[in-house]
Amino acid sequence: MIQLEEITSIPTFSSQLENKILYSDHSDTISVQYQSTYTIKYVMDGVKRYHVNNQDLKVSKYEYLILNNSQIITEAKKGTKGLSLFLSPTLMDEISHFYFGHHDPVKFLEVIQKNANQKVKNVLDTLVYLYHNDKIGLHQQMEDLFMTISELIIQEQVSIDDNFKKLKIVRHNTKRALYKSITETKEYLNDNFSDKISLESISKDIGISKYYLHRLFKEIHGSTPLEYVTAIRIANAKNKLQYSKESIFEIAIQSGFDNTAYFSNVFKKHVGLSPTQFRKAI
Repeated sequence: MIQLEEITSIPTFSSQLENKILYSDHSDTISVQYQSTYTIKYVMDGVKRYHVNNQDLKVSKYEYLILNNSQIITEAKKGTKGLSLFLSPTLMDEISHFYFGHHDPVKFLEVIQKNANQKVKNVLDTLVYLYHNDKIGLHQQMEDLFMTISELIIQEQVSIDDNFKKLKIVRHNTKRALYKSITETKEYLNDNFSDKISLESISKDIGISKYYLHRLFKEIHGSTPLEYVTAIRIANAKNKLQYSKESIFEIAIQSGFDNTAYFSNVFKKHVGLSPTQFRKAI
């Protein structure tokens, strides 16, 4: 059974080691230290700061962080709102064994994310929506959503570890730094797909070579940065073709394509229909 807890003041707990969802709306500025199990920290409003494993991590609005089983110091100012999902080691072990046939302990790369894993973000947003708008629906769906997000983060982490093994990257700090760079790249592509994007400028910003960025991104996510951003653009265009009355030209520009001819060619290659044909078919 998944517990739901709510706090509006300074938490009194000394540990969080069971499966639960914790909603926090801080009426005062807080600083609290506790022993936690695996945790997903999602900030709904404001900023939360975490000190864990010799790292100082700042999580802003609509960002989330996955932490390992460890001692945590949490700091938040008055008015900060957040959602924490505490996942017990027993649950993590059961999911790992079911999907991958082993009981090796899961070790997450503790990196701040926003939209890098859209499936995880969708579940978090669903939980927040239900909490504020449909408490009955929340209690009906809470266990299913909790299990879904637990599976998603373990599947992603095992995939990341497998891909890093192929790259023969051993040191955990190196893995974390590289994964952080690739996560930042994915976030950038999600946020700026409608703009002109240069892999060279991104590689300079994050401090690794264009070739290495290209290779790492493909190893971790299964597609090149260009293939990934093209998929985002096509998905955006399909949505606009279905739900807006904007012209093909307007949709092409808003989706990051330079002109309608190029947009039509790329769209047909991926969808099997031209933009006009797609709009008429729906």
